[in-house]
Amino acid sequence: MPRSAPTAGHRRVPWLLAVAFVVTVVAWAMTLTTAATDIPIIDLTGEVTKDSCLPCHLQLDQADTPGLIYSHGTHILVACSSCHPVMPHQGGETHRPEMAVCFTCHRVAHASGPQLASGECETCHTPEFELRPDTHVETWDAEPHVRAVEAEGTNGCMLCHSAPVHCDMCHAEQDVDVGPMPPIYLSYLPVRPDLPPWEIALGGPVTPGQCVFCHDDFDDFEPGRIIFYHEDHLSLNYSCTACHQVFPHGPDGTVYNTMADCYRCHSLQHAAGIDELVATEDCLACHPVEFELVPDNHTDEFINGDHGWMVEEDEEYCPLCHKSDFCVPCHRAQRPMPDGSPPRYVIPADHTESTFISTHGGPFLEAEGTCYACHDSPSCERCHQTPMPHPLDFLTSHGYGDFGPPEERDCAICHHDRSWCQDCHHDQAKRVDLVEENCIPCHTEMSLKPPTAIRHMSYAYHAVHFEVEEAVGRPYRCYECHATWTTGTASGAGGGAGIRFGNGNGNDHTGSPAALGHDMRLCYDCHGGLDYQNELIAPWPGAQLCVRCHPDFDVQ
Repeated sequence: MPRSAPTAGHRRVPWLLAVAFVVTVVAWAMTLTTAATDIPIIDLTGEVTKDSCLPCHLQLDQADTPGLIYSHGTHILVACSSCHPVMPHQGGETHRPEMAVCFTCHRVAHASGPQLASGECETCHTPEFELRPDTHVETWDAEPHVRAVEAEGTNGCMLCHSAPVHCDMCHAEQDVDVGPMPPIYLSYLPVRPDLPPWEIALGGPVTPGQCVFCHDDFDDFEPGRIIFYHEDHLSLNYSCTACHQVFPHGPDGTVYNTMADCYRCHSLQHAAGIDELVATEDCLACHPVEFELVPDNHTDEFINGDHGWMVEEDEEYCPLCHKSDFCVPCHRAQRPMPDGSPPRYVIPADHTESTFISTHGGPFLEAEGTCYACHDSPSCERCHQTPMPHPLDFLTSHGYGDFGPPEERDCAICHHDRSWCQDCHHDQAKRVDLVEENCIPCHTEMSLKPPTAIRHMSYAYHAVHFEVEEAVGRPYRCYECHATWTTGTASGAGGGAGIRFGNGNGNDHTGSPAALGHDMRLCYDCHGGLDYQNELIAPWPGAQLCVRCHPDFDVQ
């Protein structure tokens, strides 16, 4: 039946629908941007809407099915659930609407008026698309199509065939007594099955429950450049968040893990003294034999010296494959250059500065350098007493001796500011009584009598306040003087603790001796100070407090 020519108004409708679709998508994207704190929730078994798809598919317009001409934009006024009764992605497969679903509207007459949507084949199929189904073998018009009709009925045949022309005439010629076939295709609306609710939060921690609805088998994929199975990792009780920090699927595509993510466990040593890795670093454990391990960018020019920029740009990249002993022979002129030129020393410019040895700890802690590219623990321990970098159990094993950490001077090379030490060691003790039994177990020097004999300055300051209960009525507590934990410079007799006392009013006592004495302002808040009854809070005002520790001072 010939089609009437579309009017100008009809020609504009697809463009208007497409524009409306784009506006809708942009508005939705702006909503996501302005409401970043809202976590997308998808109801996987509920009614399919645009919100079910847009968190992963920001571009929904053109379909990618070969041979099909389809645009969501021209269908935007049609409810998603009209074509998708269930979520399209389930059980590791993508379920696309069948042709029967399309014919719910296509080629259906609107009352006595025109068709709801075109029923012409070329409207929805490309010219090269083979319209004849694969099931229609050469002998289809004989016995095969009869068995199909007996099993499924004739309604499906009417999607493409006109009964009077294609069926009834042939039956009459073959003298088949089956009567006339139904003259039209009877369309139907798909019904959404009643399924238990299944909601997932795409912004929350990644869990198997977010994935199994679409991927019934996590490991059902063809191995490629890596050998990986989720089952191996889940059987070891690893949580999904150990590898997937964010939900893997989003509008920009699928977020794949990098080799650096794998190396959070692979090649990681369990702890100090345990010669065992958390997970293997053998290349062939994760890469097939035929995989080319050397990256394409590792040309002779790159190896000969044009790789420093990559080390500076991403200092974690090179150590994924190369250890210190691989780099050092070239950098120390012990190996010929790949281009055949003589060996030469390659040392960073800052390593030649006179202050480098005494100042390199700071940049190392701030991850400002590329130390790991060449240096491993043995190379650092040629100078340092302490294992470098610190092993995993270092915080629980570095311990205290009679006069502080046994590696205290070694620690001070990098850790000039010890406030972070106090956060760990003393933060929980702010409300502890300042008495011998609470301090001496860790700081045995504080047991010396009299306290003025203690050479560790900070210990002495604290020890002289152990026995104040008789005069004050109660022991002092740490928080009464320490509003915060801050630090000064470690120096002075006994190594100097470098602890700064701060009461929040600017009265600081650094614990470090100065040429002409100490900043005693915090002490004088009590020593020589008067209470609200105009009585002395603590004895020894002014110079009298100094001679308590320095009896040979000639002060008045």
